[in-house]
Amino acid sequence: MPEETSTASSSGSAEEQPCSSSAAAAERSVDVMEEAKKLIGTGNRHLVMGDVVSAVSVFQDACSMLAARYGDTADECGEALFLCGKSLLELARMENSVLGNALEGVPEESEEEEQPNSNIESANNLDDNDEDDDDDEEEDDDEDKNGEKEEDEVGNLQLAWEMLEVAKFIYKRKESKEDQLMAAQAHLKLGEVGAESGNYPQALEDFQECLALQLKHLPPHSRLLAETHYHVATTLCYMDQYNQAIQHYNSSIKVIEARLAMLQEVIDAAEGADGAAEERNEMEELKQLLPDIREKVEDAKESQRTASAASQAIQQTLSGASTSSAFPCENGSSSSAFATASQIPVKSSNSDSSSKAVSDISHLVRKKRKPEEESPVKDTDAKQAKQEATVNGSGDSSASNGNGVQEEKSQEPAKQSASVQSSA
Repeated sequence: MPEETSTASSSGSAEEQPCSSSAAAAERSVDVMEEAKKLIGTGNRHLVMGDVVSAVSVFQDACSMLAARYGDTADECGEALFLCGKSLLELARMENSVLGNALEGVPEESEEEEQPNSNIESANNLDDNDEDDDDDEEEDDDEDKNGEKEEDEVGNLQLAWEMLEVAKFIYKRKESKEDQLMAAQAHLKLGEVGAESGNYPQALEDFQECLALQLKHLPPHSRLLAETHYHVATTLCYMDQYNQAIQHYNSSIKVIEARLAMLQEVIDAAEGADGAAEERNEMEELKQLLPDIREKVEDAKESQRTASAASQAIQQTLSGASTSSAFPCENGSSSSAFATASQIPVKSSNSDSSSKAVSDISHLVRKKRKPEEESPVKDTDAKQAKQEATVNGSGDSSASNGNGVQEEKSQEPAKQSASVQSSA
């Protein structure tokens, strides 16, 4: 009997251990969820107050706590991941705006004007430069290490994209209306991340996914639809697709007008002047948005006209339609501005030979005489002929006079002989 009682007590304790462990796990899970909800509430308050850095820190603590308890892709982690990604996106925007403001007003001066010529060094600085080489090498090593650490660090935009992707995956696998709308919001924030990083095709895809889910689950006068249409139109303008952008801008205007009509009905049905105060404020806010969106439509139309004119000018330049009639002939007909070398005839030096191509210039080159042809006899003959030619050419008149004198001298002896014979 004592043995039976001991075995019964041991079996009872074994049955109580699983129950106690499951109860303790349930209590721990409840404690984790309550603590995570508190952290999420604190993070939302930080966002409302504009303390984005504190909000990011709190949301990250909530995400790590829930992931350690339920897993990285558990349903319980969806809200914390979405809020953390949203906060990281806002933090990245703040950093980009601060960097842009810091760069404003900085004068762009060349380094050559600020620094003297470093190529010319004095003899006194040679020893100092040798001593500073080791210090420079150590500083370069430290800078390389710091650069590697910075490369290892992930930016806030990348972290925001990763957390929003996981949140989108968690919400899209659920079928309830609320979860689908949260998946749409995750797509919206992913599109904003893509637009902030300059990846406009990916941003457009996420915005369109968000719009499809919202059109399925939201009423036609929902303000979220107007916001998504606006984001889609702005992204299309960045991608130079102005026709679709104008359509989405107009869709956003229609949604806002439908919203204004609905709010007016609520205000009319409210009793007293203080009734429907929130609707009145929203109505005033929407009325201020309409002129801005209409201005965006006009800007898109103007950009469309400018882009079409530029494309037409480029096409005309590439096709050569403007250059074909740029140089008219004398008879008024247009001709080509350039002619090929084969179309230009060249006259040959010999009349019997045919016309030669421009590239053949051998007949224009003067050949050098061979050494054996240059004899001294020929040189003397050429010199004598040249001298005779100069004498004959310069004294034509004197030569003729000389011939007349010789004839007169020859005639005088003849006359003298004739006179002697007559006297005899």
